[in-house]
Amino acid sequence: MLTAASILLALGCNDDDVQTSQLLVRSDDTVDFSQFRRFSVVTEELLPEAPEMGEDEALFVRMVNDMIVDAMKREPVCMDFIPPDEVTEENLPDLFAANGVARNTEEGVVWECVGGWWWGYYGFYWDSCAWLEPVFVSYEIGSLLIPVGPPAADVSGGPIFAGLAQSVLDGASDTESKARAAVDAIFAQWPVRRSCSGD
Repeated sequence: MLTAASILLALGCNDDDVQTSQLLVRSDDTVDFSQFRRFSVVTEELLPEAPEMGEDEALFVRMVNDMIVDAMKREPVCMDFIPPDEVTEENLPDLFAANGVARNTEEGVVWECVGGWWWGYYGFYWDSCAWLEPVFVSYEIGSLLIPVGPPAADVSGGPIFAGLAQSVLDGASDTESKARAAVDAIFAQWPVRRSCSGD
């Protein structure tokens, strides 16, 4: 299972960030999100080599998958859902969404691009990734990670959109409400805003 820091790192230097103390959302701004129309969610059946989950964890993953489907079918995402049991080579979605919960506390560093002016052979020029600065990322037990990316055959660097909500499973509050609020907040940051009205 990939750690949240490695998934967020896989999004690369060219991304847009939305971060609060409880939520981090990243998207790859080199990707044209308007091209994506259909999605599905990752289930145990689609990923047979996934680590074994306990009954409660599997129930939580299914519940969050249902929330992801609901959020991605609504504005601002407005995509068509392909149920996982209908995914085939001929009926492949443009994107897959997954979810996972942190089982332990982790910390890491993500290197962010910083734009700047450089002196070169032809004089000064602007470089959108002139140097890298470290951004420290941590997540706690019970944090919810939602990566979204193209099918494995089409992916060259991992997810193109990801959200991390801190401590959704804290044992002290209504888990379902916190998970729904986190999923809705993550997908509210979708890079291309669409209207579901069909206009």
